[in-house]
Order: sequence, then structure tokens, then C-alpha cells
Amino acid sequence: MQFFLALCLLFSPLESVAAEQVELFDTDQERVVQAFANSSAFQEEALHILDSVTGRVLELSPSLEHALIVKIPLAPPKSLAVPAAKIDEKVLSVFVIMPKQQNRKPWLIVHTKKEETLLLEFTQGLARLRQLIDKPS
Repeated sequence: MQFFLALCLLFSPLESVAAEQVELFDTDQERVVQAFANSSAFQEEALHILDSVTGRVLELSPSLEHALIVKIPLAPPKSLAVPAAKIDEKVLSVFVIMPKQQNRKPWLIVHTKKEETLLLEFTQGLARLRQLIDKPS
């Protein structure tokens, strides 16, 4: 849990997201291993992922061990509405958690304009995102 809180603080949203890069964080190495220009391709992929959100993560403390985390700052903030989960927020940044082992599906951490952090499940495949960060499935 401490690692999760540290990670959230490390990746906390900033006011000027347009200039922020997309970052790839490796939890095994405990550092950002690659950075990318925040292109329209990353913005579109983040939108597709947000559009496929099905609800909140139900686990009390989902694991961040042995995972790749892609931070995508959104410019401008995007709306996220999932009525069944009572979510209606403006999202500033998306963190796609991709476990290296296939024992758990990918999930999201999002930071909202109200300075809240949400843990979310989604259904969008990650082939395109993996292609953008040059990491095969």
C-alpha cells in the first residue's frame, strides 16, 4: 500500500498537462524507463480506454508488483461517465497498469479534476498502446 501511495504522489497531476510527456514506469526497476511525446495517438488511445471503463476495481489493494505503468496526461481533460458505478468526472491523467504476468487483467488509475484518484476496470485491448510504447504482448 505504501508503494501505491508513493506511486500516486510521484505521478501526481500538474496544472500544465499539455507539456507533460507520456511515461513508462517499470515497477520491478522502480523507475521511469522510457518517455514519449504526448502525441495525438496516445491521446486517442487513452480516450478508447476511458470509453471502455466498466466500473471501479473491486479489490481492496490491487497489486502493482511486476507491472508496466503507462502514464498518459490528458490535454485537455476528458469526461468520464459510468452511471452504473456513479462516476461522472473530468480526468486529468490516466495510468494504465499492465501486469507482466497474465494472472490479472490490466486496470487503470485516473486522477480527476477534483483531485481524486480512482481505480478502474476497463475492457479495451492494449495491442495499440503496446505498439506505441514498443512493448510486445
